[in-house]
Amino acid sequence: MCKLLNEWAPSEAAIELIKLNGIDDAQIGKSLAYLKSQGDLSDIDDVEGYDNWNAFFIMFCVKVSTNKSE
Repeated sequence: MCKLLNEWAPSEAAIELIKLNGIDDAQIGKSLAYLKSQGDLSDIDDVEGYDNWNAFFIMFCVKVSTNKSE
Protein backbone atom coordinates (compact mmCIF):
# COMPACT_ATOMS: atom_id res chain seq x y z
CA MET A 1 0.00 0.00 0.00
CA CYS A 2 1.31 3.42 -0.98
CA LYS A 3 0.98 5.89 1.86
CA LEU A 4 2.43 8.96 0.12
CA LEU A 5 0.17 10.81 -2.32
CA ASN A 6 2.97 11.96 -4.61
CA GLU A 7 3.99 8.32 -5.21
CA TRP A 8 0.43 7.04 -5.71
CA ALA A 9 -1.61 6.51 -8.87
CA PRO A 10 -5.20 5.24 -8.92
CA SER A 11 -5.61 1.55 -9.63
CA GLU A 12 -7.42 0.33 -12.72
CA ALA A 13 -10.18 -1.06 -10.49
CA ALA A 14 -10.63 2.35 -8.83
CA ILE A 15 -10.84 4.08 -12.22
CA GLU A 16 -13.42 1.55 -13.45
CA LEU A 17 -15.55 2.05 -10.33
CA ILE A 18 -15.39 5.82 -10.72
CA LYS A 19 -16.47 5.52 -14.36
CA LEU A 20 -19.41 3.33 -13.32
CA ASN A 21 -20.62 6.38 -11.40
CA GLY A 22 -20.78 8.37 -14.65
CA ILE A 23 -17.55 10.29 -14.18
CA ASP A 24 -15.51 10.78 -17.34
CA ASP A 25 -11.74 10.70 -17.91
CA ALA A 26 -11.47 14.49 -17.96
CA GLN A 27 -13.06 14.86 -14.53
CA ILE A 28 -10.95 12.01 -13.15
CA GLY A 29 -7.83 13.75 -14.41
CA LYS A 30 -8.88 17.10 -12.93
CA SER A 31 -9.67 15.46 -9.58
CA LEU A 32 -6.32 13.68 -9.50
CA ALA A 33 -4.43 16.88 -10.38
CA TYR A 34 -6.32 18.81 -7.70
CA LEU A 35 -5.60 16.25 -4.98
CA LYS A 36 -1.91 16.04 -5.86
CA SER A 37 -1.66 19.84 -5.69
CA GLN A 38 -2.88 19.96 -2.09
CA GLY A 39 0.14 20.62 0.11
CA ASP A 40 -1.59 19.58 3.31
CA LEU A 41 -2.25 16.09 1.93
CA SER A 42 0.83 13.94 1.71
CA ASP A 43 0.21 10.74 3.67
CA ILE A 44 -2.98 8.66 3.80
CA ASP A 45 -2.71 8.77 7.59
CA ASP A 46 -3.54 12.51 7.26
CA VAL A 47 -7.02 11.61 5.96
CA GLU A 48 -9.38 10.56 8.71
CA GLY A 49 -11.50 7.53 7.95
CA TYR A 50 -9.46 6.17 5.03
CA ASP A 51 -6.67 3.63 4.98
CA ASN A 52 -5.75 3.85 1.28
CA TRP A 53 -5.72 6.44 -1.47
CA ASN A 54 -7.92 4.45 -3.86
CA ALA A 55 -10.86 4.44 -1.44
CA PHE A 56 -10.40 8.14 -0.73
CA PHE A 57 -10.09 9.01 -4.42
CA ILE A 58 -13.23 7.07 -5.36
CA MET A 59 -15.26 8.89 -2.72
CA PHE A 60 -13.68 12.24 -3.62
CA CYS A 61 -14.62 11.86 -7.30
CA VAL A 62 -18.15 10.75 -6.50
CA LYS A 63 -18.63 13.64 -4.06
CA VAL A 64 -17.32 16.21 -6.56
CA SER A 65 -19.57 14.80 -9.27
CA THR A 66 -22.61 14.83 -6.96
CA ASN A 67 -21.97 18.44 -5.92
CA LYS A 68 -21.65 19.59 -9.54
CA SER A 69 -25.06 18.18 -10.47
CA GLU A 70 -26.92 19.85 -7.59
